[in-house]
Amino acid sequence: MLFLILSILFSAYLGIVFTLFKRVGIDSFQAIVYNYIVCVITGSFYSGQFPIHATTFTEPWFPWAMVMGTMFIATFNLIARSSLLVGVTITQTANKLSLVIPVSISFWAYNEPILPLKVLGIVLAIGAVLMLSYNPQKNETKKSFQWASLLPILLFLNSGLIDSLTTYVQQQYIHTEAIANAYLICGFSIAAIIGVGVLGMQYQRGIQQFALKHVLGGIVLGVPNYFSIYFLLKALENPSLNSSAIIPINNIGILFVVSLCGIFFFRETLRPINWVGLLLALLAIIFIYGAEQLAWIIQ
Repeated sequence: MLFLILSILFSAYLGIVFTLFKRVGIDSFQAIVYNYIVCVITGSFYSGQFPIHATTFTEPWFPWAMVMGTMFIATFNLIARSSLLVGVTITQTANKLSLVIPVSISFWAYNEPILPLKVLGIVLAIGAVLMLSYNPQKNETKKSFQWASLLPILLFLNSGLIDSLTTYVQQQYIHTEAIANAYLICGFSIAAIIGVGVLGMQYQRGIQQFALKHVLGGIVLGVPNYFSIYFLLKALENPSLNSSAIIPINNIGILFVVSLCGIFFFRETLRPINWVGLLLALLAIIFIYGAEQLAWIIQ
């Protein structure tokens, strides 16, 4: 459970940092690109070596690392673009509701038990996401493009598939600490290569301007970003918690912590429906975790 809590805290930190970026004028895309480079450096220091060698490209998990790296940077861009065109609220809701995809896949592909208490917790989690995200003042559409309505759908699918891919790779290929670090570093390396290529073209065309603060933003973002995924992989190793419990707890836990930080640190005012969402989020975590522990004890 410790690894899951750490993953939630590090992931929630990322959401808070993005909010602060807007206040200090740090460009999110540039910070994201530099963040991937920092993730590679962080993982290499943590593992004591740079794990990518000639034999790495023949590892069975390497194609999945390439897919994950591509999806990482695609997801960040979808979040940024969707927030601009259809609003932050819809974007946030689509991102967090994606938990239904890995949960459904876990029930179907891994034959995980469908426990009534867990199902109730997942339903409460979905309700909590909708209620916590509700804010009509922030739900503003910046521009009106018909195709823009597809962005939250794409984000929903992409985020859900990333969680599903993480679960699949962890169960099929990640059997040692060395493999976990190598897989993550490869994935972040792919994201960094793609990001640097795109950012380089933007610099050349004058679309973006280099500034040291964007690099510093990447450093502030990169270290916790690496460990947020690393600790999620470690949490998925827990024999007493199935992935159909870990992913919902992770997603709703992140939203819960970010909401609390918004109240206490950013003095955000919540509507009654938002407070109900917080209560549902807490109940969802208790129900899902409780169902898993009861099933583990009975076994």
